[in-house]
Amino acid sequence: MDFVVCNNCGCPPSKRNFFITACSHVYCEACRATPNSDFCDLCKIPAKMLKMDKSLPRNVKRVFSDIGAMSAEIQKRLNKAIEFQKYQKSLQMKMENRKSAIRKEQIAKIEGKAQEFMGQLSKLASFEEKNQKKIDETLLENEKLKDLIKSIELEMANTVLQVDDDEYEDDFFLRNTPTSSSPSVAGSITDNEDLDFDLLGLKNRSDSSSSSSSSQSNRAGSLF
Repeated sequence: MDFVVCNNCGCPPSKRNFFITACSHVYCEACRATPNSDFCDLCKIPAKMLKMDKSLPRNVKRVFSDIGAMSAEIQKRLNKAIEFQKYQKSLQMKMENRKSAIRKEQIAKIEGKAQEFMGQLSKLASFEEKNQKKIDETLLENEKLKDLIKSIELEMANTVLQVDDDEYEDDFFLRNTPTSSSPSVAGSITDNEDLDFDLLGLKNRSDSSSSSSSSQSNRAGSLF
């Protein structure tokens, strides 16, 4: 430890026992005794002192270790720390990759379900459009049927009226036509016919012709 000397008097540790304070100062045994064994004259503060021998704690001994050996040990420990952290990072990356693969699979399933759902929506829209078209056609046919029924009802009503008129005319002629069962009507018509013949001057002619024929018959009968 050629780099260590008493921080108060400058003597090397080979001649005297040395002590190290908690504030990182080194004193020889002569300087440590004055004025206070647990006081740092350089810092002017109370400081615990430890004798620099094999009884020193391990963490204190490290500050006196060879830098080369310490650097090799530190490098070894650093490499171990680096390898450990790399391994942990690799495990973390594997977990993340696994989670990412699961997420991608779930997303693919969701996209598949979404496409299937969109296909069903498209089919439903097409089905609804066809049904709406059929409904419109049915409504149009219903309107046509309603118009046809109205025209048929109107035509039937006109036909019934025409039949009633024809029956009325037939009844009129039947009521005014003479029959054998109605002698009074026949007699009245006969009287009217005689009246018509009389108006034409045919009645007297017929009477005179009938009288002459009867006289001739009487004369003929007188020959026997």
